[in-house]
Amino acid sequence: MNLDKHCGTAGCICTHTEGCEKGWIWGKFTDDKTVRLPNDVYTTVTETFEGVSPCPICDPDRYEIFLTSKSREELLERLRNRGTHQRAKAYKEDEKSKTRTL
Repeated sequence: MNLDKHCGTAGCICTHTEGCEKGWIWGKFTDDKTVRLPNDVYTTVTETFEGVSPCPICDPDRYEIFLTSKSREELLERLRNRGTHQRAKAYKEDEKSKTRTL
């Protein structure tokens, strides 16, 4: 186990080797875009870039969100809703709906 690359999650069973750095794995990704050229001709352009994805062992919930999101916008929205602030807000709303004034 490499403690310099540890994700900081208590009880994490990941070895933090083989590409995992603090819960993230570097990789190359591609993005296909359809571009309109002059004279109404459409072509597909493939763009390759480097980025990170979550480690499936360190954070399986975040990894599943990355795998199942259909678009960048959906991914960002689902990650936002997963945040501590949003969960606290949802909890307060849920508790408020349960409370009755007598």
